[in-house]
Amino acid sequence: MNLSSTIRLLLSVCLPLLATSVVAAGEPIHLHAAANPAGGDLQLAVGLALDNGDPATCGSATELDVHAGDAVNFCYTLTNLGGSTLAYHTLVDSVDGELFALMHEAVAPGASMQFNRIVTATLSAGDYAATWTAQDQEPGYAATAIPFAFTDIVGTGTPLGLADDAATGVTLPFAFPFYDGASNLLTIGNNGTLVLGTLDGFSYAFNDPLPYEPDIFMGGPIIAPFWDDFADSAGNVWWQVDGASPNRRAIVQWIRPHFFQNGGAPAVFEALLGEDGSLQFHYANTVFGDASNADWDMGGSATVGLQNVDASIGNQYSYNSPSIAPGSALAWTRTSPTAYSASATVHLAVAPALQPATIAVTPTPLGASAQPGGAAVVLPLQIRNDGDLPLQWNAIEAPAARPSTAPPAHAPTPLALRKQRGNDATRDRWRGHARDVVSLRGATTAGCDESTPGIVVHDDGAPEDGYRDGSGLFSLAGYVDRFTPSAYPATYTSACVSFLASPSAPGTSQAFQLVVYDDSGWDGGPGNLLAAVDAVATDIPTTAVASFVRVDLSGLGLSIDSGSVYIGVQFDPIDPGVVYVASDVNGTPDAGNGYLMRGNPGAPGGWDPIVDQFPDYHALLVRAVEAPDACALPSDVPWLSLSAVSGDVGAHGAASISVTLDPSALAAGHYEAALCIGSNDPQHPRTVVPVRFDVGDALFTDGFDG
Repeated sequence: MNLSSTIRLLLSVCLPLLATSVVAAGEPIHLHAAANPAGGDLQLAVGLALDNGDPATCGSATELDVHAGDAVNFCYTLTNLGGSTLAYHTLVDSVDGELFALMHEAVAPGASMQFNRIVTATLSAGDYAATWTAQDQEPGYAATAIPFAFTDIVGTGTPLGLADDAATGVTLPFAFPFYDGASNLLTIGNNGTLVLGTLDGFSYAFNDPLPYEPDIFMGGPIIAPFWDDFADSAGNVWWQVDGASPNRRAIVQWIRPHFFQNGGAPAVFEALLGEDGSLQFHYANTVFGDASNADWDMGGSATVGLQNVDASIGNQYSYNSPSIAPGSALAWTRTSPTAYSASATVHLAVAPALQPATIAVTPTPLGASAQPGGAAVVLPLQIRNDGDLPLQWNAIEAPAARPSTAPPAHAPTPLALRKQRGNDATRDRWRGHARDVVSLRGATTAGCDESTPGIVVHDDGAPEDGYRDGSGLFSLAGYVDRFTPSAYPATYTSACVSFLASPSAPGTSQAFQLVVYDDSGWDGGPGNLLAAVDAVATDIPTTAVASFVRVDLSGLGLSIDSGSVYIGVQFDPIDPGVVYVASDVNGTPDAGNGYLMRGNPGAPGGWDPIVDQFPDYHALLVRAVEAPDACALPSDVPWLSLSAVSGDVGAHGAASISVTLDPSALAAGHYEAALCIGSNDPQHPRTVVPVRFDVGDALFTDGFDG
C-alpha cells in the first residue's frame, strides 16, 4: 500500500454516516465488483464511482472506464447478518495490503458499516480482492476486576534502585507465556512498565495509548500496570519470585512519586506474572494528592494495558483516565474471539493517462518602443495548450493590499491535557542540559535582524529553551512556525533559524532542511511540503544567544494567494544528537502558532501543536522575510491593456490575444510591468511575462540611437 495514502472512514450503523476518511492508495480504475456469496454471517458489497470530492459517495457501478491518474471512490459496505455484535474489523486488499486492522466499531445484528477509499489509477491492471474480517472481541487479553489482595515485598524483595527513566533486566526462573510467545527475560522500568523477552528494554517517560507502533522500540511486548512519569526521588522498585513450580509467580512492586510531584503520596502498585500465564495488577495507592495536579490521580496521566511485540494488538484498559482506584485489582485473561469473513473482488482496466492542461505563452518577454503621445503599439500574445485536457486561463489581477486574517485558535487536544506541567524538564529540552547563562538579545546575521525590510519576527530575540526529539527513536524531527502575509499575493524571499548546542559540545554543526509547508493540514496545520532547502548551521552556540543561519528562498518561486505557510526546520535529532532548535518562552504566548513532527525519512509523523508538548512554548527563533508578489495588475498599469483577460483553450489548441501598449499619456522613458497568466496547468499555475516599453529615443539592437 502506498505509504502516502490517507484514509477516510465512513461509518454507518443503519444510520446516517458518522465520520469520513479516504485512503489514497495508488490505483483507480475500470472495475467490476463481484457478487458476495449469500447465506453467511457477513455480506460485503463494493460500489464504484469517480471521485466527485465527496468522500461519502457510495457508487453502484460495477464497470467504470477511467484513465491513469483518475481518482475512483471505492465504497465498501459491510452488513452484519449474524446474531451477535461485531466490534473489531480488519480489511485487506490483494493489491494495497492491509487497509485497517482491528478498527473498533460496534456493528449490531442487521446493521451496516461503510468504508470509503480513494484510489488513483495507474496503468497496471488486475483484480482487487478484498477480504473483510469482523469479530466480536479484540484478540489478546481482556481485563476484569478482581478482589484486591496486595502482596507487599518491600521487606523481602530485591530493590532495584532504578534511576529516572531507567530500566534493568532480570531473569525469571520460568518462561512467562504472553501473546504468541514466552520468555524468562524481563525488563523492569522505573516508569511503571515491563518489557518481556529482553534484558535491555526501555522505559519511556511519556505514556502512549496502546497499541502504539513507535512503542515497539521499548524492545518487546509491553506490560503496563501503571505507565506514568515517575521520579527516583523517593521509594523504590522491587521484585521477587515466590511459590513452588509449577505455581511460581514473579512480583514487581513500585513505590514511586510522580516526576513533578509537589506534596502528597507516591503511587503504590504491583504486577504479578504467574508461571501458568496468569497476570494481575494490584493498586494499593493511585492518588498522588498533589493539590495542583489532581488530574494525575487514579491513572489520569497513565496508561494501563498490554501490547504485543509488533504493536499489532494492544489491549488497553485505560489511557489518561481516572479509572484506577486505590484498593482495586485487575486480572488479564486470554480472549477467544469469534471472527467472520466476507470477500469481494473488483477488476480494473486503466487507459493511458490524459496529459493535463499544459500552458505555453509566447513571446516572452514582450517589448516595444513608441514616441511620446504617439500611436499605440499592438502586440500579439499566443496562449497554447499542449495537453489533452482543456486549459482555462486568466490574467491574474492581484487584489489590493488587505490585512491577513488572524490564525484560528486551536481547540484543546487530548495531548494538551496530558502532562501539561510534566514536560517542563523533559530531556528533549536544551534547558535541561544547559548551565545558567545570561540571555543576550541580538541577531548579527545580515538579513535576520529586526531592521531587515519585510522581516516577520515572532520571538523576543532571546532563546531561553530548545527542542528536539531526544529519545533516539526517530531520525527526523520537524519544527515550524506559522507565517501569515500582511497582504496578498505575497512571497517569502529568505528565512532565518537559530540553533543551540549542549554545553558539552561547543562549535557543533548541524545539517538541516529549511522547509515550507502550506496550511492545508488538519485544523489549518502544516499540509503539503512546498519547499525544502538543504543547509548547515555551524559553530552553534552553547549559550542562550540568538545566532541565526540565513537561507535564501528567492529562487523557489513561492507565491501565496491566501492563508498561511509554515516555515521551520527538519533535521536528524540523533546526528550529532546535541543540537536543539532555539525557542522563546518569555515573549508573547504561542506567538508562532508552531507545530512539531517526529518520524523517520520516508515515514514522517503527523504534526501536533508545539504548545501541547511544551506548554511554555511561545515561538521558535525562526524568522522570514516577506515581499509582495512580483506580478503587477494590468489594470494598475495605465499604458497596458489586453483584448481578453480570460479564456479557454481546447486540447492541443492555441488562442491569441492582443496586448496594447499606449504611449499617449507617457513621458519619455523606460517602463516595465509583469503580465501574469494564471491557469489550471498543475505544473505552471502562474506564468509571468515581463513587459518592457521604451517611450522616446530607443537604443536599437545594433547599438546606435535611432
